[in-house]
Amino acid sequence: MEAKKIKVVWICHLSNEEIRGNLHLRNGASKRAIKDYSQWNTNGINEFKKFNDIELHVISPHTGLSIKLEEFIKDGIHYHIFKSEDDYFMFRLKRKFLKGRYETPEYKVNCNGILSIVKSIKPDIIHVIGAENPEYSKSALSMPKDIPLIVALQTLMIDPEFFMNYPISKKMYDYRSGIERKILQRSDYISCRVQRFTNILKEVYGPDIKILDMPLILGEKIDMAVCEKEYDFVYFAKEIEKAVDWAIESFALAHERYPGITLNIVGGYAVKTKRTLDKRLEELGISDKVSFSGSLPTHDNVIEQVRKSRFALLPLKIDLISGTIREAMANGLPVVTTVTSATPKLNESRESILLSEKGNHEAMAENMLSLLSSNEFAESIRSNAFKTTKEIRDNEASAHLWRDVYYAVLENKNNGTPIPNRMLR
Repeated sequence: MEAKKIKVVWICHLSNEEIRGNLHLRNGASKRAIKDYSQWNTNGINEFKKFNDIELHVISPHTGLSIKLEEFIKDGIHYHIFKSEDDYFMFRLKRKFLKGRYETPEYKVNCNGILSIVKSIKPDIIHVIGAENPEYSKSALSMPKDIPLIVALQTLMIDPEFFMNYPISKKMYDYRSGIERKILQRSDYISCRVQRFTNILKEVYGPDIKILDMPLILGEKIDMAVCEKEYDFVYFAKEIEKAVDWAIESFALAHERYPGITLNIVGGYAVKTKRTLDKRLEELGISDKVSFSGSLPTHDNVIEQVRKSRFALLPLKIDLISGTIREAMANGLPVVTTVTSATPKLNESRESILLSEKGNHEAMAENMLSLLSSNEFAESIRSNAFKTTKEIRDNEASAHLWRDVYYAVLENKNNGTPIPNRMLR
């Protein structure tokens, strides 16, 4: 007799070509127009497809659906993809014409819909991935108390540095961080591997808060093959507003020494942002040296574009180690970035990335110049990054750890067995 599977629900953000291929999208919302995002969740799904003892249900909002809910099974994974309330026509209309009055939605429709799906599944464990996204994470506040609730951190908005360094209005910050605070209070377990976040959580919620040592499933496919280059540097992000201004200022300083260098910027942006950037590029006299590729549909498209550059220029303001740094390292691009509480760890065994203090554009430019002036040095960073990439992240091992944690959480619930210390922070 086949053993009963553990039912696990992930409530998260994600989109990829496989999912979009199973959706009915409204006219004007083509499968190619909607972009890949939250690649780490796609990575996790790909690993959980291999497990025979876990029945994984993924609940996620998605832009452009023509109906309220799409449910399907693909490669053993159960998908429940719903139309988010802020994608309904009336909401989009109100947001366009009434602006500030609709900056802080209640998401009652989303929360009720997610709760209804969860009740139909009757899961053993609920895992919310990304407490900072109220569009779906707010549903954690209404989840049944008898089902263990794990909340995974992708960032931590109650970190004092978040508001200082992230492009967000005070009204939106107060709204989102307030919801995040309530969600973390409600959770049974918080999954996090960042020591800074762990310290903040214990300071805010007390030393007895249960923090699980679970990484996001962030490993990248390694491809160090040499390909034809069209640009010297690339800055890329899902939304370039995060730190593109620092990249441009540093590039301008390096350009003074190497006038022929180029910068390619990849990622989405608002029209207002582009106008501001264009004005600054003109002031710096580098408009003809900087190109914008915009937002690309798939993760593979992004990587293909990134690989057209020799080096990656990826300053960080709030992220501790961004996915873009790992992606660049895994694709043979030496990385110039900034010091955070986490980035120096990439240099513990060998120099794998070039670091400068946040906001020090001159130091960042010097690191860029060190790559431009020495092919031998650039190749050593590229080689070291390859070795470090192989060591730091293994998707298969991360997924197995998640599965082990699920079993431990259920043992704790059912039999009172303590969570093993190796799984806690």
